[in-house]
Amino acid sequence: MIHLRSPRSSLGGFIILPRLIDKVRLHAQGRLSPEYVDNMLTPGSTLDGRFLTFAGLEAEPLRQAILSSKTDEEVLAWVERHGRRRSAEEKRRWADEINTYRPTPEWAERRKQLYRELAVKIDVAAVSVLDLIDMDEDRIPVGKKQAE
Repeated sequence: MIHLRSPRSSLGGFIILPRLIDKVRLHAQGRLSPEYVDNMLTPGSTLDGRFLTFAGLEAEPLRQAILSSKTDEEVLAWVERHGRRRSAEEKRRWADEINTYRPTPEWAERRKQLYRELAVKIDVAAVSVLDLIDMDEDRIPVGKKQAE
């Protein structure tokens, strides 16, 4: 199995961006697991969508920038040129907001469906989406929350 970087990984202070780069590149190579394809660069409440909104970017131009860049740093330079300017403090607050968010009851039910194996072991509504993804991808042992 090909592992994506943690959603906590950051580039230029932007969490989610390194993982998004991985997804776009792997998808272009036909190696992205199907479970990740539907949400890739999808606007809205997905992590990719939240990144696009925060960074002030459109999905397709970002996808093209990722595919035409050789390094993560080239992608970051493109994001900084074409996206909304964000201070280090704004990036930190945004990351904290994502990390502390807990789902509504409706979203908690959706999480239970998406993360069935974890849902029998933990309360998937009680952890951050970052923890949930890291648990699902075996970066955090189930039942142990990453230290903040």
